Amino acid sequence: MKRSNRILVGVLLLGAAMGCDSMELTIGVAPGAPGTLEITNVNDTEWTDARLLVEGVESDNSTTRCASQTIGIWRPGETISVPVCGNKIRFTLTTGGETSRFSYANGQLFRVFGRKEVPVAP
Repeated sequence: MKRSNRILVGVLLLGAAMGCDSMELTIGVAPGAPGTLEITNVNDTEWTDARLLVEGVESDNSTTRCASQTIGIWRPGETISVPVCGNKIRFTLTTGGETSRFSYANGQLFRVFGRKEVPVAP
């Protein structure tokens, strides 16, 4: 393979790796007070300036923004309350330059990778 082709392949692989969601950021979800869910930082590290976007998923798979919160310091084990805004809810967590996406339906949390949803063990 020519050197220029190897460089191009390396740049493409690096770009693909940088575009992937973070596997490090993980949340827990549990029912809260009526009409709410409790979202927990289940990592061992505290997050600073964490942004959580909450969206309801419609039957045609479109989303409607429900809530957005920025948490200055989110310590391990701490919970925040968010509204339940549909049968299926999507969460996008961004902190420290990393992003993780999740969905929650029928009492089960899923990690989202593109269009694929993988169940998260309780």
